[in-house]
Amino acid sequence: MDTPFMAAPRQDFMAEGHRGQSLESGFEIWQGGPPSAPAAGDFHITGSDFSQVLEIVVSPGQTVTAEPGSMLYMSPGMQLDADMGTCEQACKRCCCAGESFFRLHLKNETGANQKVCLTPNFPAKIVPVDLGLHSGMVINRGAFLGALGTEWKVNLKMARTVGAGLCGGQGIFMNTLHGQGMAFINAGGTVMTKHLDQGEEIVVDHHSILAFASTVQLGVKRAGGCMVCCCAGQGLFNATLTGPGFIMIHSMSLRKLRTAVTPVGGKSDGGANAAGNS
Repeated sequence: MDTPFMAAPRQDFMAEGHRGQSLESGFEIWQGGPPSAPAAGDFHITGSDFSQVLEIVVSPGQTVTAEPGSMLYMSPGMQLDADMGTCEQACKRCCCAGESFFRLHLKNETGANQKVCLTPNFPAKIVPVDLGLHSGMVINRGAFLGALGTEWKVNLKMARTVGAGLCGGQGIFMNTLHGQGMAFINAGGTVMTKHLDQGEEIVVDHHSILAFASTVQLGVKRAGGCMVCCCAGQGLFNATLTGPGFIMIHSMSLRKLRTAVTPVGGKSDGGANAAGNS
């Protein structure tokens, strides 16, 4: 029997990937496609699930924009440049969107194809998104890795309610990606996708939201009673996502990863203990 997700009309918004296992909830596990030799203007994603790399074949005159520090290697014909755009755009990215104040540009100013490879600044998978299909999609703070070309921008969208802004996990101002071409976002752990029907609602951990369509509404729902809020690790509120539109969640957000590797108390004295016990 088809799940609501499988029965709903959908468009593939991620490239170089294929649908994986379908769950009873209607979620599908996203899996990256196998590495292939890219042609001009193409890309492929490879590496382990823990940390992936993105290789792009850059055509003559083409520019790739990325987060600072994300370049892993490049052909000698590539030229590096940096700017902040307008002051307004830079302040929006840095203060409200959780991104860098400056932007890294990798330009091919030669007459032949060149290659550049990007990698996230923390352990993550790389998910490609076609902005031609989903311009205006909301992405999590710090999720942006890079984009092909220059016909794209990051804007801000205010949360519909104060509760969603304060407790929905995306902040009062949510990041929206607009434009054409391919953009690439960072995701941790297992990436799951689902298409919500009109009015369909799902409750998710607010730290696990990766992206959702501009047509999806973000809300909040109380996690439960006092014991659940204080002792069950879910906090006071969970997020709700209401269709129509696609949603993407990931199982190991950067916040979860930081919590997992940070000792209780916020500091590590392992080195001191090791020296003292040697």
